[in-house]
Amino acid sequence: MKTPTAVYIGFIGKIPIAGMALANIHAMLGLREIGYRVHYVERQNLPNDCYDPRTNEMTSDPSAALACIGQILPRYGFGARDFSFIDTKNQCHGSGWPELRRTLEQADFVMDMGTGTWFDELGLCPRRAFVDVDPMFTQTDMLRPGSLKALAVEHFDTVFTEGMRVGQPDCLVPLAGRRWIPSRPAIATSIWSADTAGLGGPLTALMNYSSGKAVTHDGRVFGYKDRAFSPFMTLPSRTSWACHLALGGLAPRDQLKDAGWKVESALGATLTIDTYQQFVARSAADLGIAKHAYVESRCGWFSDRSTCFLAAGRPVLHQDTGLRDLYPTGEGLLLFSTLDEVVEGLRAIELDYARHARAARAIAEECFEASKVMRKMLNDAGWV
Repeated sequence: MKTPTAVYIGFIGKIPIAGMALANIHAMLGLREIGYRVHYVERQNLPNDCYDPRTNEMTSDPSAALACIGQILPRYGFGARDFSFIDTKNQCHGSGWPELRRTLEQADFVMDMGTGTWFDELGLCPRRAFVDVDPMFTQTDMLRPGSLKALAVEHFDTVFTEGMRVGQPDCLVPLAGRRWIPSRPAIATSIWSADTAGLGGPLTALMNYSSGKAVTHDGRVFGYKDRAFSPFMTLPSRTSWACHLALGGLAPRDQLKDAGWKVESALGATLTIDTYQQFVARSAADLGIAKHAYVESRCGWFSDRSTCFLAAGRPVLHQDTGLRDLYPTGEGLLLFSTLDEVVEGLRAIELDYARHARAARAIAEECFEASKVMRKMLNDAGWV
């Protein structure tokens, strides 16, 4: 019997940051666990859309992206012919165009993980799904006249969103003319070992402080993590926990250090999958700061980074984006909206760390396990 094939479009090479790469790998492993052969696709949709960590610059040169893909995919059992990378000259690296076309003709579906990629050969497969991983920013982008993302997403009959509450009456994310199917971020717990050794470690937050321009919708401004984090600047003075920030982007580093935060480079923590997993392992708990837009819109977004902490048996304090009715909370996963709630959550975790650590891993397995998440997506799409 022929093995079903999934074509998965991601951003492992173009954004070669370990946490971002793993968001793709987790979903791909989930698809493989439920029986699919996965062919990975990436395309340079615009000039200078590849980040090169060696130079800390955006570039059209695909060499760093190809090197990253060549290192990461084999680590998880994907072969040299299991990927296609299309550069700005329309050269198809990896599989080559003939093999990619054959794969698309035989594929059961194409799934684009938020990249907004379209090229005509994707039309060889009639089942196509787009996954919104950045609610509010995706939809407002789609509403802009001449939006390239809107033009790409028009080719996808099925659209998912990791904003689990998009479409609910009190959610402020516009629908942009589509019916969005809610979906959770996926974590392949098999590649994460869980233990309770993190009690002596710090509370950590890993984030890009300000990664773009705020957007305005219906007269309201929706911003990034800089806006969401500011109420929690003084946390180190309110707790005995060591508080560490791994920061990317423009940020008031001196002000944060003066407030008691130990500040390190996000790039150093996420340069490789090994350094990223070590960063998680040496943390006692995760402080999950969400983008201001996610909080203000009540879209129900949950951090794929926080799922890694859960899988590693690290309790998570996650900023509430409308999550209270979506996941089990109180043990292993604690929600907060105010600084006082963060302080109270840290006290609760400290009182019985081992219990919270066990609960964290259980939540990862129950709510975010990649095979469960991907199977539900395919069921919700009506494809199985």
